[in-house]
Amino acid sequence: MVRRVASLILAAAVGSPGAAPATVLFRLTDPRLTEASGIAVGIRSPGVFYAQNDSGDSARFFALDRSTGRVVAEVRVPGARNVDWEDLAVSRDSRGVPSVWIADTGDNAGRRQQVQLYRVDEPRVAVGDVARTITSARADVWQLRYPSGRPDTESLAVTTTGQPFLVTKSPVGASTLYQVPPRPGRGVQVLKAVGEIAFPLTGTSGGPAGPLGNLTATGAALSPDGRALAIRTYTDAWFWRVTSAGVAEALKERPVHVPLPPQPQGEGIAFVGDRVVIDSERLRSRVWSVAVPKLPEPPPRPTGGPGTSAAGGRAGSSGPAGVSSAAPPGASESPRASGGSPPTAGIVLVSLLGSVVAVALGALTWRTVGRRRS
Repeated sequence: MVRRVASLILAAAVGSPGAAPATVLFRLTDPRLTEASGIAVGIRSPGVFYAQNDSGDSARFFALDRSTGRVVAEVRVPGARNVDWEDLAVSRDSRGVPSVWIADTGDNAGRRQQVQLYRVDEPRVAVGDVARTITSARADVWQLRYPSGRPDTESLAVTTTGQPFLVTKSPVGASTLYQVPPRPGRGVQVLKAVGEIAFPLTGTSGGPAGPLGNLTATGAALSPDGRALAIRTYTDAWFWRVTSAGVAEALKERPVHVPLPPQPQGEGIAFVGDRVVIDSERLRSRVWSVAVPKLPEPPPRPTGGPGTSAAGGRAGSSGPAGVSSAAPPGASESPRASGGSPPTAGIVLVSLLGSVVAVALGALTWRTVGRRRS
């Protein structure tokens, strides 16, 4: 059995105080980009967003004008293959070189024995240029497999020093955080499980999967300063403060919850200053900008003893199935970290029953979504 290094069960929430202020930046109108699955912000080319299609496309990604959404460059990656490119990130690698990272990790059918992660130097793209095609150098390639199982993975986040993490997607909300080996190898390398998240029912509507959309992780990002982690589902975003202790340690703290605007099939998320941008599959879908809530600084963590739980999280009572006694705070129109009374046993039981009902109601919908290229 894989040892769970960091673990957090998010208490189920019925409804939310309200979504953070959100605005539409533009619509995705280029017919080459109909299944946008990730989004990232340029470093070497700060005036652009990068996005890519998932399965069914060639090995390419696109640079978009941040103001209009116009495609200003198509970037082809020689030697790569788009089996199911589910997310991308822009961050410096271990040498400090601005890089585009692409997670070829989608596996709706659970058939892939190995997955890939690609890294290429970020191109230089000027938004005033005539749209052009760029061919990158051959990518660095991580050939990867999981220590067990064949999960579907749609979320990638990369630290400021070039350490990638992957987050799996599950129709019941049980996601695992995997750490990628620091360097590409000549053979297949094994991912390391370093954390768990159980996404709850939130009551937020939207997306292709009904209530299951609350539970399914579709994208992730780290802020440019590395101090905040965002993981989104089809309908919601969850934010953690990241300290020098790292990403896995951050998951031991309570996140801040933000309901997202409705999208046809919300997939990507990326930080832009004090906001995030989110995209979706489908031609003419909206790219939104959403305010990032204020994130509390985690308290000093005890080194052991009565103040910590066996999983390394905060001490406290747990309800059935390990549900934490602390409910995640919701974001209001003026986002701020907020507490709340711990859920009673009855609320926990209702939450668990609600999850079962959601899974039952969403089964047929999920079966349909699973057949799509997502």
